[in-house]
Amino acid sequence: MVHLPTRLGADVLVESLAVQGIAHMFGCCHESMLPVRHVLNHHPGLSYIEMKHEQAAVHAADGYARASGKLGVAIIGAGVTNGITGITTALSDSIPLLAIIGRPSPEEHLYAPDLDMLSLCTPVTKYHLQVSKINDIPSTIQRAYEIALDGRPGPVTVEIPTHLLHQETAEAYPMQKAVLPKPKNIRRKSLEAAITTIENAKKPVLFIGGGVIHSGASEWVREVATQSQIPVVSSLMGIGAFDKTNPLYLGMVGMHGTYAANKAVHQCDVLICVGVRFSDRVTGKISGFSPKSKKIHVDIDAAEINKNIHVDIPIVGDATQFFRSLAGRLRYPLVREHTKDWVAEVTKWQRTVPRFDTSTSRLKPQNVIRLLSALTEEDAIVVTDVGQHQIWTAHHYTFTKPRTFLTSGGLGTMGYGLPAAIGAAVASPGKKVICISGDGCFQMNVQEMMTAVAYKLPIKIAVLNNGYLGMVRQWQELFYQKRYSAVKITSPHFAKLAEAYGAIGYAVDSEEEAEDIIKKALKHDGPVLLDFNIAEEENVYPIVPPGQSNEQAILSH
Repeated sequence: MVHLPTRLGADVLVESLAVQGIAHMFGCCHESMLPVRHVLNHHPGLSYIEMKHEQAAVHAADGYARASGKLGVAIIGAGVTNGITGITTALSDSIPLLAIIGRPSPEEHLYAPDLDMLSLCTPVTKYHLQVSKINDIPSTIQRAYEIALDGRPGPVTVEIPTHLLHQETAEAYPMQKAVLPKPKNIRRKSLEAAITTIENAKKPVLFIGGGVIHSGASEWVREVATQSQIPVVSSLMGIGAFDKTNPLYLGMVGMHGTYAANKAVHQCDVLICVGVRFSDRVTGKISGFSPKSKKIHVDIDAAEINKNIHVDIPIVGDATQFFRSLAGRLRYPLVREHTKDWVAEVTKWQRTVPRFDTSTSRLKPQNVIRLLSALTEEDAIVVTDVGQHQIWTAHHYTFTKPRTFLTSGGLGTMGYGLPAAIGAAVASPGKKVICISGDGCFQMNVQEMMTAVAYKLPIKIAVLNNGYLGMVRQWQELFYQKRYSAVKITSPHFAKLAEAYGAIGYAVDSEEEAEDIIKKALKHDGPVLLDFNIAEEENVYPIVPPGQSNEQAILSH
């Protein structure tokens, strides 16, 4: 009789993750999860990044997933309440994520609350799974992997009683690699209706969102749009799916959309929407959204169809499959003949946005973004927090490839940027990773500077420092008669703070010195923080007032 070596439940968990091809994990370990960390530290095929806070650990796994297209994994132990914000962020933006949480053992309940983790996690996850015995661990991890990545991606939480991690076992458990099903075929009738509608359109617009990037459909989008000469607009989450330098790209649509993008959507006769969810930041006043168009909506999640906007041709299916079908069947010469006047018209419209307001500051935030764009490679990964700097980046950085713009869209999570940049750096060694943040956002997870330094991650952090919660201040200026309340903030000397953490820090006060210092930072192999002292009351334009239609955007001050 063969006697297998004794193992712990933690060994079974780590082996189950390795079988699924997971190579990198992020965590913030409670003492009850120490067996897992011990195993990870001695496993040759896995790397584990210890973060300083559970929210940051989940954001890092999220950033890893966005940059790589693979499953992001966070081990947050008993810190599930701290991790909820990160999990919800992943749900809002359809990010494949696995969060492993620990349920305290009975003896631990003496000093730890017995949380109802099922009730906590279910509303903010794609699925919540529970383990009750060691031999359930491999199949549960396999199922979590499949659920997170199948169809519309999303976060899955796996709840494991912590006493199982310490429990010994001598049994061998079967472990199988997950196999994801192929997307279901798009209904022929719906596809034919879409093709006929596109071929007969005189003023079509292709509207792409984050689902195009998740599907890996970017190359197919470029082929169809270029060959058929259909103008393209994107949501915030769709930026990078289509080359910004292509004349057909009109820009981002919605509350902060370009004049060209919003006008084209308003005047088009056919709007081809793929991988978008029609949030209020995209549509503005719903009754005024693209009122003249016949709408085609392609989404892998049937629940999104007709949820916010009524559409004429609903198509439940994968974005890649849809564009591949168009590429094989759409009569390009016919479409080009119909759209040539429309393309000539829309490509003359203003696709750029105002570069700066009337402030007298020597350092314009828009120009900082343009400098960063000009001095980095086109496959550099840019991660932002949320606010004015996020929109300035969306407009002024020239994104040409998918998975190079990572930002919190649906939830708008401040503090997302730095930990997500850590995840992106782990996912993409050798690539430049730029974290663009504001002075308010950056301070929400500033402790992760220690993580970047400890793991020698070459992240360049650009803090656009204006002394305000900038977007909230702008709303108070424009829509509340400049009655400022709770938006003026104080900050440390960020360059000195970076040095205190063991990183390099620079303070930048003028555009004359900005270029030289950015070049110097990019050459350095470790983390660098650049504190840009920008104009205090610089505004983001365009902006659509709340409750108004997109064509009523304020274009400048």
